[in-house]
Amino acid sequence: MFELIKNKSIAIKIVPASIFIMGSLSLGAQDIHFSQMTESSLLMNPAEAALGHDVMAIINYKDQWRSVSALSAYKTFNVSADMAVLKKDNGSRLGAGLNVFSDCAGDAGMTSNIGNLHLSGVLAANANNLFSAGIYGGFGQRTLKYDQLNWDNQYDGMHYNSALSSGEPSTAFANHNYFDIGAGVAWFYSRDHATLSSNDQRSFNIGFSVHHLNQPSYSFYGDNSKRLPMQIVAHGVGEIGLKNYNMVLEPAYLFMMQAGHREINAGMMIRFLLQDASKYTGRKKPSAFAVGGYYRFGDAIVISTRYEFSDFAIGMSYDVNMSDLKAASRAKGGFEISLRYMTPNPFEKTNTSKLFD
Repeated sequence: MFELIKNKSIAIKIVPASIFIMGSLSLGAQDIHFSQMTESSLLMNPAEAALGHDVMAIINYKDQWRSVSALSAYKTFNVSADMAVLKKDNGSRLGAGLNVFSDCAGDAGMTSNIGNLHLSGVLAANANNLFSAGIYGGFGQRTLKYDQLNWDNQYDGMHYNSALSSGEPSTAFANHNYFDIGAGVAWFYSRDHATLSSNDQRSFNIGFSVHHLNQPSYSFYGDNSKRLPMQIVAHGVGEIGLKNYNMVLEPAYLFMMQAGHREINAGMMIRFLLQDASKYTGRKKPSAFAVGGYYRFGDAIVISTRYEFSDFAIGMSYDVNMSDLKAASRAKGGFEISLRYMTPNPFEKTNTSKLFD
């Protein structure tokens, strides 16, 4: 391998590829997640199903590390939908949801496809407080394009020779399927009004979840001793209206821990209320624009924006890489977009009893 470093042109090609191969094969890294922390609730916690809303559907897409290697860019796609069922007059209900996730990464096109069903029980303690507990269960599949991998054994000291044996077991890298389960709890609080005239609302949503409770086997080599570590997630978001102003502060945080790896995200969006809904005719729809950012400690600064119109919202963000990888990425991380539909819409958050009339 050291012979290759002498050849600068080969080394330049190998180093970026190695980064993505190692990233694709690593078992100890954090689960994939999105930078827009408030727009992937089911992915973070099954207790979020039907918590603070009747129906919600979100589409997320992220494209990252294209500046390092365009052919090896990480592409992540997620679709989630949940709804309230068996609703009670006081706001208690069951929540049912579905989350489908797909991620393709690296030179070898390592792909993870995951589909989970979510079930939550939401209890209304009073007109302002909801408590929820949820579980998820589903299946995952990992695939890898073995023929796209290059190995040290296939270099003859000067050149790459695909005819040489890789030295890897012939049974390695077959498609791998596994079953996965997780659980979580959450709290939602809401009061007062979100209109331009009052803008004195307060709402908070915090949660805690544990993923991969069964620690499924996760090895392409069929080694059952290699298991997907449990992941612990703590998250929270708030909405604090500034009375007599059209601004709402939206602080948020996300903490994740998995097999000794830790990640902390924190920041805030500032939401500007642009227009109230017409009071009687319904012709005018409420709208808002938000801008802000988050800091992923030791990794990236996330610049984010969002536009809301009645039940719909579109969000866009960009990760500015600040880690040691910036030497290769030139500080360019990844672009992310989200589309959300929710009823009742965010402009109707007053208190929990009115949300579920």
